Amino acid sequence: MPRRLRLLSIVLASIPLTFSACGGPGAEDTATTSTPAPGEATPEPSKEGTPNANTPPEDVTPVSGVDPKKQIDIVKEETQGGEAQSGGTPFDYLWQPAKTAPAPDEPVEVDVPTGLNPLTPVVYVPAANPITKAKLELGKQLYFDPRVSLDGTVSCATCHNPDKGWTDQAPFSTGIDGQTGSRSAPTVLNTVYGKSMFWDGRAPSLEGQAQGPIQNPIEMGTQSYKEIVTRLRKITGYQDQFKKVFGTDVTLDGMAKAIATFERTALSGNSAYDKYNTDGDFKALDESAKRGMVLFGLRLGDDDPDKEKIEKDVTLKKANCTSCHIGFNFTDEQFHNIGVGYDTAKNEFADLGKWAISPIGAKFDAELGAFKTPTIRDITNTGPYMHDGSEKTLEEVVEYYDRGGNANPHLDKDMKKLNLTAQEKTDVVAFMKSLTGAPLKVELPTLPDGPEGSAPDPRKALTPPASKAQASAFDPHEILAR
Repeated sequence: MPRRLRLLSIVLASIPLTFSACGGPGAEDTATTSTPAPGEATPEPSKEGTPNANTPPEDVTPVSGVDPKKQIDIVKEETQGGEAQSGGTPFDYLWQPAKTAPAPDEPVEVDVPTGLNPLTPVVYVPAANPITKAKLELGKQLYFDPRVSLDGTVSCATCHNPDKGWTDQAPFSTGIDGQTGSRSAPTVLNTVYGKSMFWDGRAPSLEGQAQGPIQNPIEMGTQSYKEIVTRLRKITGYQDQFKKVFGTDVTLDGMAKAIATFERTALSGNSAYDKYNTDGDFKALDESAKRGMVLFGLRLGDDDPDKEKIEKDVTLKKANCTSCHIGFNFTDEQFHNIGVGYDTAKNEFADLGKWAISPIGAKFDAELGAFKTPTIRDITNTGPYMHDGSEKTLEEVVEYYDRGGNANPHLDKDMKKLNLTAQEKTDVVAFMKSLTGAPLKVELPTLPDGPEGSAPDPRKALTPPASKAQASAFDPHEILAR
């Protein structure tokens, strides 16, 4: 042993270890009493309500809208799931260096719809994971393959069905064994432009997001990455494709990259709004949608013949939507507390949002109940709305904002009563409907045969399992899935 480490060991060994925890609440041994020093009087028992030097002060939790029982740190939970019960996954199941040179793969230039930014490498597509033809096809198969789940009943497409706006159009998504969670599945559409993933933003990329649900106990089952990879390694078709695309066996790294590549092609654009805004087709929007556009916070085109009349009669940004829904993808990619899920009677959040995933030492109250601003492109196909699916229609969404949301101690500063008229509410909804993109038809892939000589039908997994028990509003394992 090096001299420095040996001396350190001697010093540490000489220190009496009289503590049993790290000083957190409840760590003290209440059965232990202190012994008075020589010549020191034995302290008298304290009278009720009277402070005593040997009586620790009572812990008091400030009233802040946080249930102490829900103060979990999801960052610690992120890599557990099935790993916690099945043991750690060997590193060569997670990642491998290329054993052979990958086969030549054709780069894919994605046809981006009108109104969206091109998929610029590095900016929107990681340098470590360029979009290529074979990888895209592999990712598509994995996305629709229910064998990624523990019992072969659930695929990525179960909750993110292309025919349902790349969601499941349910307030709470249903996973393995019919379990339902407490967050609504967000759409995959235009996530290529996202700066973070999940409602709470805990994953930095699509590659990171793809690693969560597959070992989530509620979504795809309590299974380790090793179990998932071992199952796929028994499928000759996947082994062959991974060797061609990555030069490796099936790995978690390759799975994440392939699935993310497929998801980057899920794009919504070329809407009526885009035809108006980009192509200059001023007839693409009717007068109601144009009024809604101004109320939303956007100016009409300079050459629009209705511009002068509408902007004279309509207050720009009265609906205050562009405080959060900005840019070509109509999201600021930030997190806001708009009051959804706050119980004013209990002074408590049903879901703590971004605050819960911030590590201890980095939490601050402004993140309580804060969730990521979703895109409102293709909004007519992605309801119900909000992170908990609490608003069934766009009309309900506008009513919610019009009353200023649910008041709470950390409500976003931009949430306020709007006092919209009935006509103005109708106009805002008309504009949001104009953001519905051109239909994106996805043909289901043919999945490779398993060791038994057959492959599952990907269509079956598009129907969620029959719903059973819903997870508690703040089950950490369920939270990790959304």
